[in-house]
Amino acid sequence: MIYKLTYESNACVSFDKLGIDRILEQARDHNKVQNITGCLVYHNGAFVQILEGDREEVNKLFQIISKDARHSNVRLVSEEMDEERSFSDWNMAYFDPHLHGLSRADIANFEKNLLLLADFSERLSTTVNLFWINVRKIILNLKIN
Repeated sequence: MIYKLTYESNACVSFDKLGIDRILEQARDHNKVQNITGCLVYHNGAFVQILEGDREEVNKLFQIISKDARHSNVRLVSEEMDEERSFSDWNMAYFDPHLHGLSRADIANFEKNLLLLADFSERLSTTVNLFWINVRKIILNLKIN
């Protein structure tokens, strides 16, 4: 059985490209060792992430994230046990269209593509479904409660 946890939070600081790269490198290394998979979305100053793996290891990671000064208003959205991973082939990635000098139309296209991914992603569990619902919220710039 695989434990899945989805949380959302707000960013306390503005992230630059170097800062995000450093976070992703550390997270990828840690998650690989702990056999944690998932997906992280950061947009409009908000994070939504789903983590999958051993319950104890995922909860340890969530506690670290909850205490991280870069996050505020960290909220557990959903947690559950499931038969299989939904993001086994995913790795954390980051793309900030603002840092790449794209036009507003290009950014809108990026957001549209992420919304389409949310609409068409396989819904295997409640936690996965709530992850994609919250991704939609941050893309549409809706207030996260």
